[in-house]
Amino acid sequence: MTQRYFGWLVVAAVAGWLLWMTLRSQEQAAADLTPITAPAAAQGIAIPFLIDFLGNIVVFIPLGAAAAFALGNKPHKMRLLVATAIGATLSTVIELLQLTIPSRVSGFDDWLLNTVGTFIGAVIASILISRRKRSASC
Repeated sequence: MTQRYFGWLVVAAVAGWLLWMTLRSQEQAAADLTPITAPAAAQGIAIPFLIDFLGNIVVFIPLGAAAAFALGNKPHKMRLLVATAIGATLSTVIELLQLTIPSRVSGFDDWLLNTVGTFIGAVIASILISRRKRSASC
């Protein structure tokens, strides 16, 4: 029981971090990514691709994983569905809030990539949960 509450606290912490990351000015977010984007650009990697990949998919993986772990007592498909729905909902909130921030750009592609990132995290966590349950039953 305590482990489940801890899982939801992690979900809330990750969601708070994502809100902080995505609702700052575009200039601040870009400046914070410079240590990653500058070397990548020097290697010929397109910065918009990198920002879409890191800024939308990768940063939502922890949310999906945390939600799936918090839902660890639920069936596999239910974990995936609910964890992904949590990410899609949070992403919807972010995209709607970004509409009110002049320096931010909101878009369906961001929502979709965020949701994909959440799903990937949920799949990874669900695989780990299934393996742990199998090894515990042996």
